[in-house]
Order: sequence, then structure tokens, then C-alpha cells
Amino acid sequence: MTNFEIEILNRIQEILPEFVQKVFLILTNLGGQEILIVSIIILYFIVSKKQGQSLAFAIFTSLLLNNSLKVIINRIRPFNHPDATYTIDSHKTSASGMSFPSGHSQNAAVTYSSISFAYKKKSLWFVAIILITIVGISRIALGVHYPTDVIVGIALGIIIAYFGMKIHKKYEDTFKSQMILYLVLAIIFLPFLFIYIGKIKANNFEHYFEYKDLYTIYSFYIGYISAVFIEKKFVDFNESMQLKFRIIRAVIAIIIALGLLIGLKEVFPKEGNTLVIFDMLRYFLLSFITIGVYPIVFKRIKW
Repeated sequence: MTNFEIEILNRIQEILPEFVQKVFLILTNLGGQEILIVSIIILYFIVSKKQGQSLAFAIFTSLLLNNSLKVIINRIRPFNHPDATYTIDSHKTSASGMSFPSGHSQNAAVTYSSISFAYKKKSLWFVAIILITIVGISRIALGVHYPTDVIVGIALGIIIAYFGMKIHKKYEDTFKSQMILYLVLAIIFLPFLFIYIGKIKANNFEHYFEYKDLYTIYSFYIGYISAVFIEKKFVDFNESMQLKFRIIRAVIAIIIALGLLIGLKEVFPKEGNTLVIFDMLRYFLLSFITIGVYPIVFKRIKW
């Protein structure tokens, strides 16, 4: 199958005009991590805290599973395939780590499907299908994923969206059961971190970037769990305030989150054996501060 798929990708790269690739380079960001962060914040701070937490649980489950599968299956990116006749700037196309399944496609599927499952509107499903399809096609057109990477990624995203939201709804009525659910998910994926850190050390950290996403996502999730606990115990913010104030609250949260995501990347070291620690810390602080610490600040404001 891989040889057949690489022939398809070679042909696409030959005939696809450069301006179309540039369009896909923009559209592929609809499945990027920034979209996930913004989607969670909007739902969490504007619409419903529980809906935001439910979406976050589905997204984190999807991210952890996706990155675990990537390192287990260990499928090389198509542009690294020996029969590939094209080369790309993988940095510009957000293509790091291994290939299967497609992270962007799965991100788009779990995010947009979760929102559609939650509100059960045909119009939302129509938009979701278009966005998911666009992201999937963009990953193939840019030559960073095989078609099967995209198909499986989309399928997994939709399945996780459906069952993830159902499971969360079952346990969200009491805070204790909700936290137990979050911790169980963290425990399930914890062994992979120890397995892969051994491989990274064995190769003197040369292959760190093949495993990086699993570590950053896990830290992101642990930060989120800690933040939910702190928010519940010390804030438990008001969801009934006027819409304009909820929007302001969310906009500030988005600025904080993206500021931390970009700012800490510039401040922290960019190389060395401690890079894994700083990458994990950056993502931990991103969720911990945005969801846990920031609400403590706006609690003191009389909206």
C-alpha cells in the first residue's frame, strides 16, 4: 500500500501548482494546535464550562492516542520515503515526528465532530465535514501524509469525539468522578513516556523530535488536570454573567495561552539534553495558567 500511495503523492506534487500548495499551507492550520486551544477556550469561557471540559477531554484523548500510535507504528513521512521524488520544508508544513495516523486530520475530526455531537445541528455537521475534509486533503496535497494516514486519522477523531464526550458526560456530574476519569487517562498513557525516554537516551537525544509531541501533549494534559482542580477549589467561576464579559474573559485567555505558547518557546533553551524538560514545562504552564491561574485573577473583578 505504501508504494502505491507514494506514487500518488509523487504525481500530486508534480501537477499541483505552487499557489495551490500555498493555499493548502494556510488551510492545513485548521487542524493545528492553535485551533484546538482556541476552541477549548471559547467553549470553556463563553458557552459552558462543562462543554469546554468535555471537548478538552476528547481532544486530549485523541492527542495522546495519536502520538502513542505514531511511535508504535513508526511509519516514516512520505517525503522521507526512498521512492519519493519530491522534497518539502517540513517545518513550514508542521510535519514533525512519524506519519501514521495524521495528527492534523485527527485534530480537526475530534474538535469539529465533538462540537457537532454536542449541539446536534445539521448546519454544524455541514461545516464540520467541510473543515475536516479540507484539512485531510491539505495534508495529502502538501505531501506530508499518505492517504491512509489521513483516512485513519479522521476515523479515529470522529470515534473519539463520540465516545469521549459520552464518557465525560457520564462522569462529569460529580467533581470526584470527573477527576478520577482524568487521572485514569493519564495513567493509561504514562508508561509510554518511560519506554520512549529510554530510546531517546540510547540515541543520545538525536531522535528526540520523533517523540517530542507525546511528551508535550502529556505535560499539556497534566497541566490541564491540575488547572481544573485549582479552578474548582478556589474559583468555580460564574457562567451566568453577560455575554460581552464572557467574550472579554475568553479573548484575554486566548491572548495568555498563545502568548505562553510562543513566548516561552523563545525564552526556553532550543537545544541540549534538557530540551525535553523545557518543552514539557512550556505546555504544562500553558494549560495550568490559562485554565487554573487566570480564573483566580478575574474572580476578583466585579463584572
